[in-house]
Amino acid sequence: MLRAGGVAWSAHRLDAAEVAGSNPARPTLIIAEKNDAAKRIAFALDRSYKKLSFDGIPVYTGLWNSIKIYVIPARGHLYTLKTDVGDLSLFPVLDVEWVPVADDKYVTKLLDVIKKFIKEASEIIIACDYDIEGETIGYNIVKYNGGFEKIVKRAKFSTLTVEELKQSFNSLLTREKWLMADAGRTRHYIDFIWGISLSRLLMNEVRQGTGKRLSLSIGRVQGPTLIEIYNRESEINSYVPKPYWKFKAIGELRGQEFELSGPSLKSVDEVERAKKLKGKYGKVVFFDKDIEEIKPPYPFNLSDLQKEAYRLFGIQPWESLSILEKLYLRALISYPRTSSQKLPPTINYRSILSKLGQRYKEAGNVSRPHPVEGPIDDPAHPAIYPTGELQPLTGSEYKLYDLVARRFISSFYRNVRVAKKYMKVKADGFDLEADGAAVIDKGWLEVYPFREIREKSIPDAAVGEEVLIKDVNVELTFTKPPSRYTPSSLLEWMETNEIGTKATRADIIKTLYKRGYIRGNRIEITELGFSVARYFSFSQIITLEMTRKLEKSLENIEFGKTYPGEILNESARFLIEELKNAKYSEEMVELTKKYLAAGTGQSLGKCPVCGKGDLVLHISQAGKRYLKCNVCGASAPLPRKGKLVSAKKSCSYCGWPLIKRGGWVFCPNPNCPSSKLKNA
Repeated sequence: MLRAGGVAWSAHRLDAAEVAGSNPARPTLIIAEKNDAAKRIAFALDRSYKKLSFDGIPVYTGLWNSIKIYVIPARGHLYTLKTDVGDLSLFPVLDVEWVPVADDKYVTKLLDVIKKFIKEASEIIIACDYDIEGETIGYNIVKYNGGFEKIVKRAKFSTLTVEELKQSFNSLLTREKWLMADAGRTRHYIDFIWGISLSRLLMNEVRQGTGKRLSLSIGRVQGPTLIEIYNRESEINSYVPKPYWKFKAIGELRGQEFELSGPSLKSVDEVERAKKLKGKYGKVVFFDKDIEEIKPPYPFNLSDLQKEAYRLFGIQPWESLSILEKLYLRALISYPRTSSQKLPPTINYRSILSKLGQRYKEAGNVSRPHPVEGPIDDPAHPAIYPTGELQPLTGSEYKLYDLVARRFISSFYRNVRVAKKYMKVKADGFDLEADGAAVIDKGWLEVYPFREIREKSIPDAAVGEEVLIKDVNVELTFTKPPSRYTPSSLLEWMETNEIGTKATRADIIKTLYKRGYIRGNRIEITELGFSVARYFSFSQIITLEMTRKLEKSLENIEFGKTYPGEILNESARFLIEELKNAKYSEEMVELTKKYLAAGTGQSLGKCPVCGKGDLVLHISQAGKRYLKCNVCGASAPLPRKGKLVSAKKSCSYCGWPLIKRGGWVFCPNPNCPSSKLKNA
């Protein structure tokens, strides 16, 4: 059995003797995940709560059901995995253990305070986010501070509203098996072991070939994602465009002109035949018209909302998640890390709609008693919905809240009704088609106007009627290679292929940018990313199939279908065997040498233009160096020679990050006022 840090995997069971021996006069300790959540929990349980401070650590106290409560915010993960195997040439690394977050004095003080309160408490309530990460955070705090000697219960809630928090704490869950924590801890073990082992393999390859230490990383989910980008880049680069002709015509029937679409033309002979249609008549061989009813879009889950925010506003998926978490902590929306497209009947729809009516007049015009829902469910949390509480919002926070609120209201709205027409015309052997559409009832588009229905008018027709071909337009064009991924479409690819989790996928994409493996909103792979992906694309260590299999195994732990020890053992054996077969790659080393020589991929600071991307060092075919933002594309020239590093401060004139070359510090912005002052 694989042991990590000397601790064997087993599920903690509550001992009946522990329950019988509890002293109800002693206080209850509640562990929240973040400070905002802790304050809201304390307020919900006792509106007269007080804030205390223990060595700078906030603790909220009050009375709940006549019992003294203490609510302590955890500030996320307080424990992390660590290995004592310091030699970077040694891998795989299997000897790991959970330890407090290193070099963090606040965490040290926080754990001291938590330990003190656990000792005094009669019972502990884990009130962290109800998902795998939240369960892992709470479980580790309790496990490594003597908490399982007490009664431990679990609070489950999807919003931080007073009503739901009260309901949650009046119906606390008990745990015989901590399956979500088992799944979370196992995921952390596997990700750490694979990440550190494969990263050391990469760095050793580079050090052996170049004599330089280069900080590289790769992981079991990051790897297949990077390889997919590499495969797409290869498809684009090797694509040979094929010519064809687009064929459209203008028809006239009953005095109305309208557009007809013809088939793609493959030869010059077909083009000449098509051009000769001008002035001739075709015959209507089919006509149909109908009323199409379009139901409202499904309530948002996290992935759908991230993609919609990117499509409409260009907000990156990881930025969306950060904003949504802030809205959740302010009790404005429900918990965002969900895959559900369903809104349970326990939500007070009418109350929420009534509150939203203060800001959205459309909330008073809903016609459905129950919302339109999608097929995907999530046992932990419903789809994302507004709580009905209203607060002033601006910028991206307002945009995302507005999306959630409008999507929720629209799910209760009447269908959009569209009058559709379709006509098929035969003309000299060519099949021509025409579509018509007219919106006759905007329905849910009145409240959710972010979808477009293109209206087009064509006349009514009867089979056998003749259509005059007034004009013909034939345009030479070429087939196009596959589109580059965007952060949004890459997120969708990960979701479709079931790798990563709803909570981690966006961060994995962000990490690929951060490591300098990819760049741009239309994602291009960098020289460094190309060399790393190519090295692993010929290996069985990282494959989509292997990653998907591990994801399924981790899911099975959560549902009690398998045990953590089995998955850890199987994963470790596979990793050991595959690392034995890893071969030295001269190609990767040569590509990395080129990367090191050019200095490409290095981030020299945040982009002051968009405020989102990094200014990354590039080299052109002509050997010129320049900075380019990996999000908005803002660029600036750089000196051809000399090692460039960030000066770690900004220009006082324009805000661009200053760059250091030897003893010279300069601003790269060609339009900086400082350059004009110097030349004056």
